[in-house]
Amino acid sequence: MAVAAAEDLRASVAETGATFFPMEHPGDAGLKPIWARMAALSPSEQRATVIGEIFAGISAKAALPGMIHAMETWQPAIVVRESQEYAAVVASEKVAVPHVRVAITARAAELDILGLAAASVDGHGIGIGLTPDPAAKRIRDERTLTLFPAVLENPGTDSALVSRYRAPRAEPHPLPVWWPGRDGPFVYVTLGTMMGSMDTSRALYRVVLDALVDLPIRVLLTVGANLALELLGDVPSNVHVERFVPQDEVLPHAAAMLHHGGSGTTLGGLAGGVPMVVTPMFADQPLNAERVAETGAGIAWTTPASSSNSWPGQADAGGAGWPIRWTADAAAARVSFASSNARRARAR
Repeated sequence: MAVAAAEDLRASVAETGATFFPMEHPGDAGLKPIWARMAALSPSEQRATVIGEIFAGISAKAALPGMIHAMETWQPAIVVRESQEYAAVVASEKVAVPHVRVAITARAAELDILGLAAASVDGHGIGIGLTPDPAAKRIRDERTLTLFPAVLENPGTDSALVSRYRAPRAEPHPLPVWWPGRDGPFVYVTLGTMMGSMDTSRALYRVVLDALVDLPIRVLLTVGANLALELLGDVPSNVHVERFVPQDEVLPHAAAMLHHGGSGTTLGGLAGGVPMVVTPMFADQPLNAERVAETGAGIAWTTPASSSNSWPGQADAGGAGWPIRWTADAAAARVSFASSNARRARAR
């Protein structure tokens, strides 16, 4: 097996024993000017920019030469790509290698996102001599491997080319003693791995922390690798902050969770049966939030964040702390329900 990825993943790939092929990335020089425009854009424009200009645009353009080199050198029998990595599908078509994708979103979200990516992907293909494909048929005809259960798909979505799987989950370890001497339901809070790298969104962490003060819960907040922890300011005593924690280690202990609607986090919450409050920001997150709400797995705070220091709608929805308070109430209710069941079981 060979893996083509950014240079900073070389060591991680080496641990697997796979052959590594580096591919270029636009880096801060390419990405910062685009991110700097985000605050002035509407939510729909932000989504189109992330997909069309970043994922399918400059990121795919930077990766494409290395991707073609890797395929010509390695000569794989098949290429497996992540669904928002578009250089691989263009390179596969160039060297005539079959390709499949691993979905990171639900099927409906993939098809919706594809409409935003199609023009950029087609431009890359034309640039290396492929015939035009403005409707992205090459991607639409690609077999999809997914962990998304059918219940999370929009009714009526075409799933003819979808193969569904379920990830094995190991028994979790006990939670570390992050809150010595403190009781209360455990709540997991995350805004994903990207928010800490976005200047316009970092202050949302302060909104979260302020809303958590004095709530009778124990909270784990994960912030990703790119947030300077001193920017958080004072952290309430009921909150423990980590950059990253494998969610399979903590979600089995959670009474409720508040998150951004990222696909991995959403799937983890569903697999663990954890009540969710979803506060989507961009990309596939609003669609995930809608399906969580429609299937009864949680509720959605569906207006994407548009301010650096508040959640929109706070004036008419009970304030910025409303999602936090709902999560805390859900956690308390779940613990109370579990305790009642345990008492009834003992009574029998």
